[in-house]
Amino acid sequence: MTIGSNNESAARLASFVERIERIRADRKQCVADEGAVVAEAKAAGFHGGAIKAVIKIRGMKPHERQESEAILDTYLHAMGMANEPPLFRQIGLLGADIASRDSVVEAMKHLVPNEGSITVETKDGRPVRLTRNKDGVVQVTEVEEPKAPKAGRGAAAPTARDTRPEPPQATPEEAEAMGRQAFKDNVPITLNPFRYGQDQRGRWDTGWRKESGGDGMGPDRDDD
Repeated sequence: MTIGSNNESAARLASFVERIERIRADRKQCVADEGAVVAEAKAAGFHGGAIKAVIKIRGMKPHERQESEAILDTYLHAMGMANEPPLFRQIGLLGADIASRDSVVEAMKHLVPNEGSITVETKDGRPVRLTRNKDGVVQVTEVEEPKAPKAGRGAAAPTARDTRPEPPQATPEEAEAMGRQAFKDNVPITLNPFRYGQDQRGRWDTGWRKESGGDGMGPDRDDD
């Protein structure tokens, strides 16, 4: 293709460039218009961040939304920031007895995705894997737990120098009271002042959760 300053190819090129420029200008205007609507909603007493979150959720596919919410529930509960285990809640909706291994396994069959699997671990026996084949039939098999690998030889890697401030001097009971007060003061649970491995750290977390109304099923102690 030959492009000159006055031929047909140059005119077409100019047309493409101008169309792209108009699209970009329209895009900027749309962003500005969206910001104006959000500001208007805030002035009316609505929460702008919540509105954006709703818009994001409305644009998600139903399965993606369900998966995202389930993962978030699981993570929050694992951190002791949710009152009820999400899995217990789902099983409860199915009318299962969470104290019975067979009842839980039977209920979990309804949650196995097509051509997917779910592993259920209970204190009554080995873990159980539920697998749904392409015909929709769920098969139940016991899972052999892998043996832990032996620790290798050699010196441990050097640890970085600890530059954190010294933790407060407190008994475990005082640490729990401090955790309760921290929640009242709107302090996030991640700002636990005690160090990993200290009994006070677990008691501080426990106090924070109790004050928040959590069920205490998250990790109460840090053994790392």
